[in-house]
Amino acid sequence: MSKIFGGRYEVLERIGAGGMAIVYKAKDILLNRVVTIKVLREQFIADEDFIRRFRREAQSAASLSHPNIVSIYDVGKDGDTEYIVMEYVEGRNLKEIIRDYAPLSTDQSINLARQITSAIQNAHEHHIIHRDIKPHNILVTADGRAKVTDFGIARAVSSATVTHTGDIIGSVHYLSPEQAKGLQSNEQSDIYSLGIVLYELLTGKVPYDGETPIAIALKHLQEQPVPPSKLNPRIEKEFEAVIMRAISKSLEKRYLSAKDLLEDLNHIQAGRPIARLENFESVDPEATQTHKGMSKVLAPIVAKDPLSGKNPPPRTIENQKRKRWMVGGIVLLFLLIGGGMAWAVKSYISVGTTKVPNLVGQTVPVAGDYIKQAKLRLSPDVTYEFSDKVEKDRIVDQNPKADVVVKVDREIQVVVSKGSDTGKFPDVTTGQMSKVDAVNLIQNAGFTGKITSDTKASDTVPKDYVVGQDPAPNATWPKNGDIHLILSAGPQFVTINMPYVIGKTSSEAKAILEQNKLVVLVETQDSTTSPVDVVMSTTPNPGEALHQGDQVTMVVSRGPGPLAQGIEQQAAIIAQILGIPSKNGKSHGKGKIK
Repeated sequence: MSKIFGGRYEVLERIGAGGMAIVYKAKDILLNRVVTIKVLREQFIADEDFIRRFRREAQSAASLSHPNIVSIYDVGKDGDTEYIVMEYVEGRNLKEIIRDYAPLSTDQSINLARQITSAIQNAHEHHIIHRDIKPHNILVTADGRAKVTDFGIARAVSSATVTHTGDIIGSVHYLSPEQAKGLQSNEQSDIYSLGIVLYELLTGKVPYDGETPIAIALKHLQEQPVPPSKLNPRIEKEFEAVIMRAISKSLEKRYLSAKDLLEDLNHIQAGRPIARLENFESVDPEATQTHKGMSKVLAPIVAKDPLSGKNPPPRTIENQKRKRWMVGGIVLLFLLIGGGMAWAVKSYISVGTTKVPNLVGQTVPVAGDYIKQAKLRLSPDVTYEFSDKVEKDRIVDQNPKADVVVKVDREIQVVVSKGSDTGKFPDVTTGQMSKVDAVNLIQNAGFTGKITSDTKASDTVPKDYVVGQDPAPNATWPKNGDIHLILSAGPQFVTINMPYVIGKTSSEAKAILEQNKLVVLVETQDSTTSPVDVVMSTTPNPGEALHQGDQVTMVVSRGPGPLAQGIEQQAAIIAQILGIPSKNGKSHGKGKIK
């Protein structure tokens, strides 16, 4: 019987394994769909801190929804087994494609690059940094769709004790210089790693390689990459410039955001020139400096030599200055002697002053990265305040201010925006609230924005009372946002002339009068001259001016009444006696006395 996780995920087959997890293809019995399950290896189960980080990062990444990101469906535990349930992608990882088909064409590479960059941009907009962008973590479907996987997982793994050399060597080729120096990753770190992937797509080779993780990482810090066009002359100049900018060691020269990188890729695909195209073949000043402050260098990377199982000895790097031997020696001292020596080295190299970076507008994690690079500390006492100028969760103020020169290890305090101060807007459109009362209610609810008003006719709400509002009742609205009220102008008076309805039936007349929005009252009278149900007169008289909504009265004939009928009969008898002709012209004749 196959294994079922969480009572709903039935394992179908094992499809892969890595240093962190074993990967299975499975079926979600509840939703009847195929999924991927990553099951953590046993050595991580006892590490409660790691499990807690693992769950938190996975749940955070589950919030991402993008066509080029592998979706996370569930995070669970079955007995002692921790697992993640993910979207199943039918295809191959990009490393296999590079191995079999590189170098890829420019069009193929740009197509993949745009998709991967779009995924990274989406994650960064949700404040999630991947930290381990490499071809192994990019899946490509049969129809050419790229999907990035394992967002957030690298952060949990990097904080744990990792001893899986194969995974480390696979990642170190794509490691950013700031990660190699032990600094915290930021958005630009993902861009650097992506740039290395693009370099490999177009050349079939990574720009930095070596026999040990230390040797490779030092090249990220110290050496200039060979321009990819020297390995593949078919590469377009502008595409090469984009790659070289992405893998610049200098954060100032590197793309600031995935959005900027994607914009340049779109320009290349559309055949448009890229603004401010720089010559990235010149020597990067970062690559000519000896990197000190490496107490945490290669912490997630350095492992035992995969062949000998021993800690690697320091190696000679050709054509390097003697100082670079010292850098490798510092790294190995840290690894062999431990934290005490690392602290001593860090203390030695930290003496001096530094300039405070500008943190306004940055998120706290990104600001933390900048501060660490400047050898400063971010105060744990972060304060929050409302701001209409800086969006929520970004820094609105800092102390000391940007560009102030301070001693290294100085604590920097930041104030983070809570966004605009908002509240639930009250309902002032009850039809029973004057403008004065409405303004008082709004201001008592804490809304201080400018209040404007205009009027419109209303047959139901009294004049000068509120009949409409913007924002709508109960809407979430900035406390200082503009407010607009609509006041009743009372009924709308339209002048018309009294229609002529005399001689029409009562129903015909009433329909005409009501079409003119008049209120009709009906009176009836006996009449020997007007047929029954015919209008004999109206008040006002036909043609007189009046307003829509006014009352009018029409007098309708009931025909001859009983008294009129008796008189008519008596008249007929007298006419017969006297021989007076009737209405039909015949004589009634004279009566004879018998």
